Amino acid sequence: MDIETFRELLTPAGQRAVKHAVALQPTEAAYLACIDALRKNHSPALATAALETALLRLKARDKFSDAGRMYFTRESLEQSTSDVVARHHAARFTAFGHVADLCCGIGADTLAFARVGLSVNAVDTDPLRVAMLEANALALGLEASVHAVVANAITVRLPETEAAFADPNRRADGRRHLCPEDYTPSLSAIRSRFAPGFPLAVKVAPGVARSDLPPDSEAEFISLSGEMKECVLWFGALRGTARRATLLPSGDTLSADVLRDAQPLAPVGAVLYDPDAAVTRAGLVHDLADRIGAEPIDFEVQLLTSEEYIATPFATAFNVEHTAPFHPKHLREYLREHHVGRVTLIKRGSPADADEVLKKLKLDGPNHRTLLLTRAGGVHTAIVCERLH
Repeated sequence: MDIETFRELLTPAGQRAVKHAVALQPTEAAYLACIDALRKNHSPALATAALETALLRLKARDKFSDAGRMYFTRESLEQSTSDVVARHHAARFTAFGHVADLCCGIGADTLAFARVGLSVNAVDTDPLRVAMLEANALALGLEASVHAVVANAITVRLPETEAAFADPNRRADGRRHLCPEDYTPSLSAIRSRFAPGFPLAVKVAPGVARSDLPPDSEAEFISLSGEMKECVLWFGALRGTARRATLLPSGDTLSADVLRDAQPLAPVGAVLYDPDAAVTRAGLVHDLADRIGAEPIDFEVQLLTSEEYIATPFATAFNVEHTAPFHPKHLREYLREHHVGRVTLIKRGSPADADEVLKKLKLDGPNHRTLLLTRAGGVHTAIVCERLH
């Protein structure tokens, strides 16, 4: 969709086309039939834009509670921050009345800032995304709090701005970049446009190397429903610690100013803990171990063990039933003896091919277990267990 077609989509005729497209209850599989139906009453360009809008609104429901009133492109939807994560960002900016959202896209974070009462200067180089942001703000009744411009985030004037959030482009040349200096604009370019100590947050790839994390930042790794989503670097007054792992939607957070050294290994005990991805990426596994009285089972694999179960939101816990060096024949005999016909197979540092393992086990029986293939003390190990929570 180009900017001219999008503007037409916002006219009364365009809105009728969108309503018609939504009424068709479209799916990707029925795309051709839907587009043919729309073209009977609307121009080809408007029919295509309306159908795309209807399909993307359906796809966006997992990210946005107001998806049914919003506008997206496929790429901007893929790259956009979900409601839950954007609200988390906004909560850390509430002490500032005027904020900037640099590289704002279709406005997920801008809208979250506006919803908590902030005035937002939103900036992006893409005219279509800025137009969609303005339409989204209007649809949600937030237009009075949003000033959006098409401009370069590094050179644009930001009147009254007290703090800033930036989500630079991490994709170029058909691939994703992990190093913040390869972003557009780069981390150093974003920081250099503000005075030292300015309250600034910059979103970076969750796979960023620890060596690329600025020492004066708080690196917050955020997971949503157990899935690693992003890392945000917090500077100035927004910084609260050195490393943080935050779990959404609960908001549970684990932090440390100094990362702990590795602990001595322990054999697999009665309970096994698989830390959340945010905890492992933040380097806080040993802090979690101290909190729950657990110990690591391997120097390379981020799993913890203990003899007593302590509930924690920061890890999935398992009751260990059987542990042995991985050997398909012996494992098959154990599972048959215990009438296990179904397993949930989890790999943590194991070289084994999951499909091949399942074929060799030839499972049969009414019971279910979790089968964790991992390394323990450097040895390829199979752990049969049951999830505790």
